[in-house]
Amino acid sequence: MRTVAFLNKKGGVGKTSACHHLSGALARKGLRVLLVDADPQASLSQGLLGPELARALAPSGTIAAIFDDAGGPPIEALIRPTAVEGVSLLAGSEAMEDLNVTRPWETGPLQFALRDALAEVAGGFDLALIDCPPNVQLCSWAALVAADGVVVPLQAEDYGAQGLVAIRRSLARVRAEANPELQLIGYLIAMFNKSLGVHISYEADLRQVYGTDVFDTVVPLAKDFKEAVILRQPVGHYRPKSAAAKVVAGLADELLARLQDRVGAGERRVA
Repeated sequence: MRTVAFLNKKGGVGKTSACHHLSGALARKGLRVLLVDADPQASLSQGLLGPELARALAPSGTIAAIFDDAGGPPIEALIRPTAVEGVSLLAGSEAMEDLNVTRPWETGPLQFALRDALAEVAGGFDLALIDCPPNVQLCSWAALVAADGVVVPLQAEDYGAQGLVAIRRSLARVRAEANPELQLIGYLIAMFNKSLGVHISYEADLRQVYGTDVFDTVVPLAKDFKEAVILRQPVGHYRPKSAAAKVVAGLADELLARLQDRVGAGERRVA
């Protein structure tokens, strides 16, 4: 199983949407996908299960159980199927807010809890996609410790792309402290509006500065993505012939190619 964390310190840039829709595209390719909702807002869980069911989940049935000092059920008991064939979910919980401490590198074994739990189910999945909150406190830190690579979704505008330097510093610290094999998979431009000159020029600037670290695929701003989430479906299942679905299918191909290129086929070292 390869594990990819989706992280940006800026909220509202498409992290959750990327996980949601990519899971469907990857599953349609025959891959077994585990979605991990590490954001205390649990938006990914609500998007797949519906708000009422997601909010009704006891913390002991979610990712929060993995971080419970008193011990909880095995991760196999926490993973639930979704309505999307081939996609399973480790649901998020608001209870993670109390655990999402600053200075997570000082939390001892707790920072490795997610990595160790995912290792127990690695044989059952091909890919795990982790949706992170917009900070690098314990929830995101634990995700980075568990991950082989990181995708950074962002918008092609000043506010949407702020903080990339800080993210690179955070990745460097994770490598130094807990996961030396962590790789940057790439910066993913999302919510792109080709009719806006600022988006076009900012995309060009990003590619000039970061080169091949920027995904070739650009995810457009499209209503199909939002409509699909309302129906608890990835866009490729909702409207498989739509332009949005084709973009996500291409993104899935590029993600797999980048994983192979940047992470490789060998077993990563356990920190």
